[in-house]
Amino acid sequence: MVLFILGTTFLLSSLLPHGSHGFAPSSSTRHVVGGHSFIPTSSSQSKTTHHMFTGIIEEMGEVISLETRDDMTLWDGSKGKGTEMVLKGDIVLDGAYLGCSISVNGVCLTATEIDEDAKTFKVGLAPETLRKTNLGTYVPESKQRVNMERASEIGGRNSGHFVQGHVDNVGTIMDQWIDENSLFFKIAFPYEFMRYVVPKGFIAIDGTSLTVCDVHSEGEDGENWFTFMLVEYTQKKIILPSKKVGDTVNVEVDVLGKYSEQAWEAFVPKMEALETKVKQLEARLQELEGGESTTSSSATDNDVNYGQPIGGLSNVAAAATAPTPEQVKVKNTDGTEWVRTKQSFFDTQY
Repeated sequence: MVLFILGTTFLLSSLLPHGSHGFAPSSSTRHVVGGHSFIPTSSSQSKTTHHMFTGIIEEMGEVISLETRDDMTLWDGSKGKGTEMVLKGDIVLDGAYLGCSISVNGVCLTATEIDEDAKTFKVGLAPETLRKTNLGTYVPESKQRVNMERASEIGGRNSGHFVQGHVDNVGTIMDQWIDENSLFFKIAFPYEFMRYVVPKGFIAIDGTSLTVCDVHSEGEDGENWFTFMLVEYTQKKIILPSKKVGDTVNVEVDVLGKYSEQAWEAFVPKMEALETKVKQLEARLQELEGGESTTSSSATDNDVNYGQPIGGLSNVAAAATAPTPEQVKVKNTDGTEWVRTKQSFFDTQY
């Protein structure tokens, strides 16, 4: 529980806004250029808070184009190769502005161009995005739909969970079946991420906040999968029901699990070092207590109970002559003597 709180606190502290609040400028600040309505990019308007997503899909958009170009201008004026995607949406453009974040199938993307008249916006797909997600497989001619969600404002309502839009990897649909009015999916997923997938835990599938049902993990060489289900309402609001066995989905595990793991990994070495120190102290204590006694009493170290009666109630006389805690001493290996009372022993030694 302590580790969970630490991880949660660290996460929330990193998300708190450090500047302006809200989404974007109102529609009154939009400019018309070349017959199309665009939104300007002043520094005050492009400044945003730290945004995340909730996993509650707002609409299903459409992929208009997917193009790879080799004439993209980089920061230093040189030309580079990159991939751009143009998408069509409606709700997600309400309050949108250049530089804002929009989740597309669970991937946090930056709007680089917005055409209000055509209801389209352009985003760039970095090589890492293409490696970790399924966005590069979309064929515009098929008019494939994608899940879309605007970034949420920190402090607002969250009906899902904290979704970063940072996809961990793709999963593959192994099976799907109907359970009364619920639609179940079984997803194969790489073993390295399965430790973050727990029954009844959060998971984002193509940007949709869902609850894990069953988890099965056999290791790197075995089967690794999990299941989830869609209620009747959700089935009609997202793209998942249109997918079939063999199709891929973008998967983002619960980030709180990652923070908890990181906190635990930082804590374990300290615990191991403390345990090692305790064992060293115990060994030292046994060594000191096992040394040669300087007292003339016939009682051994184990017999002495710091002034308490020795040998039971029948030996009152022996108890009367027993050495006091101040008299009981043992010799250290270097010849120094140590008073063998609990408090003074630790005060003197440590």
